[in-house]
Amino acid sequence: MSTLAEQLQNILLNISQYYLIPIFIIGIFGNIFNGIVFSWSTLRNNRCSFYFIMASMAQLFVLIFGCLFRIIVSLTGFDLNVSSLFICKFRTYLFVNGIILSRHFLCLISIDRWMVTSANVSIRNLSTLRMTRLLTIISTIIWLLFNIHLLIGFHIEHNSCTGNSETFYLSFFTFFSLFASLAPLIILMIFTTLTLRNITNGRLMRRRNQKNQLQRLSMIQIIVYILSNIPNTIYSVYASITANYNKTNDQIVTDAFMSLMTSNLLYTYCAVIFFLYTLVSVTFRKECWSICRRFQKKIRTIYRGSEQL
Repeated sequence: MSTLAEQLQNILLNISQYYLIPIFIIGIFGNIFNGIVFSWSTLRNNRCSFYFIMASMAQLFVLIFGCLFRIIVSLTGFDLNVSSLFICKFRTYLFVNGIILSRHFLCLISIDRWMVTSANVSIRNLSTLRMTRLLTIISTIIWLLFNIHLLIGFHIEHNSCTGNSETFYLSFFTFFSLFASLAPLIILMIFTTLTLRNITNGRLMRRRNQKNQLQRLSMIQIIVYILSNIPNTIYSVYASITANYNKTNDQIVTDAFMSLMTSNLLYTYCAVIFFLYTLVSVTFRKECWSICRRFQKKIRTIYRGSEQL
């Protein structure tokens, strides 16, 4: 093995052990707390809260079936993903669905913002809590059914869980990966622009600060999405195209390094959303503190009750 391959392998091991473990812990805590804040606080009456809760659940799937599996490999050297065909197929199915649905709900949030700021009464009336829940349930079922192709097309090949290279499926999956990354980006950019235009031109703009806060939040979401998702999709397309190429040891290790780095951006995105909401939204911060105080009071009550016993 060359010096380059050895150096990259050492970097891979260190990143997986010292970076992914904190990211996994932070991400699990952050997404669970997101669900608590949006379901227990006054924010639960907001139509978008249901989307945020579902997005947090989807991101938990990404962390558990993506990040955790990679951590296990780095700590034990044992890849569960190739230990059995069942794990290969269902882990891929749940992991990809987590990615797709987290992006999907972000798009629905963007569309909902456009509807509620529209000057057209008919469009505004489409944004209801009942419609939000109905759209969430139906679209989730559609994606879960559509992505059954992952259970059929993925198998263990060359000690790796990958798409079947002997059929047309590899080409289909390459196109699917590209579409699943670019389509949400385009939707976000379109509806964020339309929302800002509605606020600027309509009667809904009460204060300039309100416009600036929405613009800042929307742009942060788009920038974070681009930085964390596009590199992973580009690598997925590259890996699919070069799957049957004869590669040297240096090329194999370099590909593994690129895969890890692009995946890390994806896991980081899922992990930092809670902190992004906390930094950007004053209301979210207040609700977090309110829930923490409620937990603190309950703990004190339980502790005092145990002392009396």
